[in-house]
Amino acid sequence: MSKQNLNEVLTRYVEEIQVPDELDQRIRQDFIQYYAQKENSQMTLKKKILAFSLAAAILIPTGVFALNNSYFSQSNVNLNGLVDNQVKQAAAEDLTMPIDYKISDQGVTIHFTEMYAEDSKVLLHYRVEKDDGKLVPYEFDTQGLNIRTDGKENGQYSVPGQKGFNVLNFFGTPNVDNLPFYLTDSKGNRLDTGIADQDKPEGLIAFVTVGHKLPQQMMLHVNVNRIGGTKGSWEGQLLIDKQKAPTPKDM
Repeated sequence: MSKQNLNEVLTRYVEEIQVPDELDQRIRQDFIQYYAQKENSQMTLKKKILAFSLAAAILIPTGVFALNNSYFSQSNVNLNGLVDNQVKQAAAEDLTMPIDYKISDQGVTIHFTEMYAEDSKVLLHYRVEKDDGKLVPYEFDTQGLNIRTDGKENGQYSVPGQKGFNVLNFFGTPNVDNLPFYLTDSKGNRLDTGIADQDKPEGLIAFVTVGHKLPQQMMLHVNVNRIGGTKGSWEGQLLIDKQKAPTPKDM
């Protein structure tokens, strides 16, 4: 096949592939900067950009943000809208912080692996793992409970002698407020934040403020006495230092 025919086939193939606008823009900017000093021909530059865009579309078919192994980059990660485009963009630019903090008991480990921090929000990715590193099953000890639903999706149950229904939680805690995770400042004062977690073997824990900023240094407190149907003691503290967390310049 001649060079001219090859270019025509490549051009037709490129026109049939949809490259995400943000990915294509980043690719174009990189190539414009790199080839500006070497290439004088705009046509040559255009062909090189199209060829690279084609390769990127083949190698990265999962979207503009899925450029690394960050948990936050995954398309199905949301948590009530808290993992927004700003978080996705930060993850794509390696601006989240990898961590490796584990609390173990009864052959079960709560493993914190990644963090994202900004002025009013902290997101933590966790996994609940068995000894072999695989996720524990999403199941509950329902012995003696009158199950109203199957217990897999916010299952409800009743207790003899009590009115109404209770909700099965994957994480149990002895804390009177029923919150197994909370933040304190450097003086040990509990921070007033909204808290959200996915209450499953893998997910996110979020701390959010409205109208005021989170301090530079905080302590995550973990106090869990049951995971699924396994009773034990998972207590620990994890220092969160926003100054050490890479964040976009415009935050």
